[in-house]
Amino acid sequence: MIKGIDISNLNGPINMNLIKNAGNSFVIAKATEGSTFVDKFYNDNIKKAKALGLVTGAYHFGNFTTIAKVIQEANFFKQIVEGTNADFVVLDFEQQCSGDMTDACLEFLKIASTVAPALIYCNPSYIKAYLNSKIAKYPLWIAHYGVSSPSTVLWPNYAIWQYSEKGQISGIGGYLDLNYMSDSFFNSLGGTRQPNPLVEQIKALQYDLNSEYNAGLVVDGVVGPATMAALKGIQNIIVKGYKSYVVLWIQQKLEGYGYLKEGTYTEKVYDEPTFQAVTNLQKNWGGPTDGVLRIETWSIFLNN
Repeated sequence: MIKGIDISNLNGPINMNLIKNAGNSFVIAKATEGSTFVDKFYNDNIKKAKALGLVTGAYHFGNFTTIAKVIQEANFFKQIVEGTNADFVVLDFEQQCSGDMTDACLEFLKIASTVAPALIYCNPSYIKAYLNSKIAKYPLWIAHYGVSSPSTVLWPNYAIWQYSEKGQISGIGGYLDLNYMSDSFFNSLGGTRQPNPLVEQIKALQYDLNSEYNAGLVVDGVVGPATMAALKGIQNIIVKGYKSYVVLWIQQKLEGYGYLKEGTYTEKVYDEPTFQAVTNLQKNWGGPTDGVLRIETWSIFLNN
């Protein structure tokens, strides 16, 4: 699966290099809502993402309840996104409504698909309440959190899965929506997968855990139960003054986040500057600010 994010004006101006460097291969940007609202960051977001070689999507947040309103909103959306060369377009269907909305959504998607391949964004409860099987002619972007695999209801599979609304990327304020795109849909768009720097960082950590603590881990860049158990096992070992390559790994992560500056700490030593940097990280993420490397703190390092 391919990593990506979706953004809107609520995220403010975005440093797209940080998005790409975090291993994301696609960006979906809000373009319009209803028949009058235009996201002021849309054009800039799409332009910057395309300049970095990312696959791009444009979405419209629907407010329609009638076919006449559908046509108005779809043409408004088309007017804004046409010419921006988004790789695909999306109807975000989650507005207040009643009854079967399939025909209305199909009308929107028919118009939108004249710009680029079209998808519908929805959650399982809305699919069950307002859509029927005719809608499955268009690919699905499903929103389903806290599950190992999403419910796609009327579809055999998803094109995109929004699996979290609480994502964070170092250097970007606030939360981001996190997504996976299926390989087949990504390939249909001609996308180029971005390398995930976290995988290489985790491999380096696993190597250090094996060489220094005989952890016996498979060095695969995947944080499984064995890796988490190894980290929990050294929780009380890494205290002020402790020296190891795992500490150097932590220091490099802290420097990348901006909590440590090069030349201000002793490499491989859990010294005072490193301890303070860890507590500052913990404070910003709402954890105990004691400098102890519990699993909660490791989770920040391993997911960002």
